[in-house]
Amino acid sequence: MNNYKFIVNPIAGGGKADSLVPVIERIFKEHGIEFDIYWTKGRKDGIEAAEKAAREGFKCIVAVGGDGTVNEVLNGIVGTGAILATVHGGKGNDFATAVSMPSDIETACQVLLKGKTRSIDLGKVMDRYFINSVGIGFDAEIANRVNKGIKFMKGPSAYTYAFLEKLFSYRSVEAVIDLGNGPQKTKPLLIAVGIGQAYGGGMKIVPDAIQDDGLFDICVFDDSLPRLALAYHFPKVFSGKLKNVKQAQMYRASEITISLSEPRYLHMEGEIFFGDKMHFTIQPLGMTVLTGAGEPV
Repeated sequence: MNNYKFIVNPIAGGGKADSLVPVIERIFKEHGIEFDIYWTKGRKDGIEAAEKAAREGFKCIVAVGGDGTVNEVLNGIVGTGAILATVHGGKGNDFATAVSMPSDIETACQVLLKGKTRSIDLGKVMDRYFINSVGIGFDAEIANRVNKGIKFMKGPSAYTYAFLEKLFSYRSVEAVIDLGNGPQKTKPLLIAVGIGQAYGGGMKIVPDAIQDDGLFDICVFDDSLPRLALAYHFPKVFSGKLKNVKQAQMYRASEITISLSEPRYLHMEGEIFFGDKMHFTIQPLGMTVLTGAGEPV
């Protein structure tokens, strides 16, 4: 790999992503490696910039931002043969963690230069690709609140604050879910669909997910748990033990159809959507990503 395109979301992480650029420039210049940097100007700009970079022949497209930036870059390069990479530049950075990228930017640049890659599964829903996770319902309501901004908070603390704010106001709706064995009626608090294990800055909602097994891991959390009890059990999500609560039903499937009785928010790697009908499909090993596996974190 001999050329890199860095797509920087300058507002990601409260400016954290932009602050990484001088280090990236210094290290890549020191190594004499061809690179270019583009700063996004708004939502969806990252998709167009990534698509253009792939057309221009850049081999590795690096998302410098959070999971939302990763998702935009991904959607710009699917099918082009370009390699997806990222660094810890946002609030949550769940995809960067999932592909073992070091949190320190200098170490991360060394990993980028080594160019170690692997192929992982690629998901699609509502005509949008994703590579880590999607959440529907209560957790998407929380993500939407976090996206609007919570002063002086980021990552897990911001999600915890939003959780407490929405705990008693969120209203669940009826859902019909088909995992390939026929439709099942339920009233879920949330539905999580994962290729990776975590979202929301380390919330391990599907802790047994495997990135390259050709299957989604799904958590359907029934809305029968009293809200105070939910507040008690909620911290278990950070250790991956929320799956042990009886209201959490865990599944695996390669295709999922979900119909809601009323539209609800859906969060996809930091991006927020709204809908009532969703058809999930998976492309096994559909994306090549740069990984830091085996490197110090």
